[in-house]
Amino acid sequence: MIEKPEHGTNWESFIKMLLNRLDIPTREDLSFLHGRLDKLEQLLYQKKPAAKKERPRPTARRKSASSVVLDVIANHPKGTNFKTIQTATGFDDKKLRNIIFRLDKIKRIKRVKRGIYKIA
Repeated sequence: MIEKPEHGTNWESFIKMLLNRLDIPTREDLSFLHGRLDKLEQLLYQKKPAAKKERPRPTARRKSASSVVLDVIANHPKGTNFKTIQTATGFDDKKLRNIIFRLDKIKRIKRVKRGIYKIA
């Protein structure tokens, strides 16, 4: 007589073959990955002696862009033009136009005529 193989063995091999072909991780694969993640987390959270970086303390406080423009305009009591302000500050057109607009709006500077500004 021919012995029939056990049904459980066939099902197990069928499931393993199916998981392998569909690239579905098994319980062993997941536990292996979980162990690797635990090791990585332990490495990340280990306290390492950090070298202290000392930042250079600023000696003087930096001026705002508006105050820089005001200083340039104040140096010219009769008024100055846009090009002079731009070369003295180094700001681009858009930034400088916005600053001049805001300063004129809050009445810190006065427009003498088109493109000429002086302290109000």
